[in-house]
Amino acid sequence: MEISGWIYVVVIILGIIIAATLIGCLLTILVIWTRPVLQKLVNAPLVSLSCADIISSSFGAPLLIHAFLHPGWEPPGALCWLQAYATVVLWGVSSCHMACIAVQRYFMVCTSSTLLKSKRVLFSMLSLTWLIPFLSALPIHIVEEVKVNPKLKRCGMGASTNQWGKMLPTVVSFMAPFIVTIISYALILYHVRMSKKRVGAHGSSPQNSAAERQITRMMMILFAVYTVCSMPLIVMVIFSSRVPPEAFTVGQVLMALNGALNPIIYGLMNRNIRQGYKHIRDSMLNSIV
Repeated sequence: MEISGWIYVVVIILGIIIAATLIGCLLTILVIWTRPVLQKLVNAPLVSLSCADIISSSFGAPLLIHAFLHPGWEPPGALCWLQAYATVVLWGVSSCHMACIAVQRYFMVCTSSTLLKSKRVLFSMLSLTWLIPFLSALPIHIVEEVKVNPKLKRCGMGASTNQWGKMLPTVVSFMAPFIVTIISYALILYHVRMSKKRVGAHGSSPQNSAAERQITRMMMILFAVYTVCSMPLIVMVIFSSRVPPEAFTVGQVLMALNGALNPIIYGLMNRNIRQGYKHIRDSMLNSIV
C-alpha cells in the first residue's frame, strides 16, 4: 500500500515530539532532584507526571510511527494486548495526576490543613494515580479480545460490545478525575477572589500567598493544555464511527504533543525550574567546549 506524503510529515512531527518529550521530561526530573530549592512536595507530582510522559512517548508513539510506515501491519498478540492496555492506563494516569495536583493545590491555597504537607499522604495519592488506572482497565482487557483499530492505527477495545466493562475505566480514570479537577480549581478561583476582596479592605497580601497563587496558575495552565491536547481524541474515540481516519491522526498527534509541552510550561511559569534548565544547558556547553 502506497504511503501518502502527509503521513511522512506526521511521522517527522511525531519523531520531533518524542525527542522533545524525552529530553524535556528527563531534564525536569533531573532539575527537581538535584536543585535543593525545588526539592519540595509541590514538585513531586511533576516528577511522577514526567515519568508517565516518558513511558508514553517511548512506547506508544514509536508503535504509532511504525503503524504509519507499515500499513496493514498487525502487532503480535501479546504486544497488541500490551499496547491496548498501556494506552488506556497511561491516559488515565495523566488524568489522575491532574486531579491529584488540583486537590493538592486546593488544600495548599484554600485551607490551613497540613494533610498534604505530609510525605506519606502525598505519596499515597501519587500511588493511587497509577494504581487506579491500572486496576480499572484490567478487567475488560482480561475478558475481551483486543484488535487493531484501522482508524486509530493501534490496538484497542473499540470493537468490544461490553459497554459496562468500558464504563469502569472511563468513569474511574477519566470522568471522575476530570470532574474533581474542575471542581477543585473552581473552588480555588472562588477562594482567591474572596481573598483579594479581603486584601483590598485590610492591606497587602503575604508574599507566600502570592507564591502559592503563581504555582496554582502554572498547574491550571498545565490542566488547560492537557484538556486541549487530550479531549479531541477522547471525544473522537467515543464517536469513532462518525470520525474520519485523518481526524484520528491529528488527535493522536495532539495527545502526544502534551508530553512535550509540559516541560515548556514548567520552564515558562517557574523561575527556579527555568534556572535549572539553563544551568544544565550551560554545564553541557562548557563540557563540550
